Amino acid sequence: MNGPLGAALGRLRRELPRVDLRLEESFNDTEMSTAVLSGRCDLAVQRLPMRDARLATEVWWREPLTLFLPAGHPLAYGSEPAPLTALGQIPLVLWPRNVSPRSYDEIITLCHHADVVPRIGAEGRSVQTVLALVAAGFGAAVMPDSHRTLRRVGVTPRPLAGTATLLHLVWRTDDTSPLLKRVREVLQRSTTLPTDM
Repeated sequence: MNGPLGAALGRLRRELPRVDLRLEESFNDTEMSTAVLSGRCDLAVQRLPMRDARLATEVWWREPLTLFLPAGHPLAYGSEPAPLTALGQIPLVLWPRNVSPRSYDEIITLCHHADVVPRIGAEGRSVQTVLALVAAGFGAAVMPDSHRTLRRVGVTPRPLAGTATLLHLVWRTDDTSPLLKRVREVLQRSTTLPTDM
């Protein structure tokens, strides 16, 4: 919502004014995919969709990952993107694995690629809680760059070199609804996928 989705929803309201949009927020990728599979939701916008042949996915947006640091930490003063090895220089504030296993695993995988052993400083179940824990000095959080728009006092964002995350549109493969197709087309026109990452 902090990135392209807010503007895209505005475009949907303008182009399809008679469509009743009902939004359901979730920070759990498995929960979002399951809601689509069960028919509770027609479409999900999510980072890490469940791998299931009954789900169709389409890359919608790519954005860099950013290291959100306590404002006074030495890593917060760098002007260049932080190297992946920075993940070994400060404890990490993560989503609990049972809440968002794929998100958790994505960050742990980044640590392995950097050949560092992650230290977990704290866990939070919402973006606001994670950023509050960062501001309180529990560690740094790796999140999509669009979260910098929240401008949390006591937190300094620094791009994480060579990283990116994707947002996907996710729907059931057997859903042939013309309205769903139209919604996807409007969403795709709402943003241009950057090619330089």
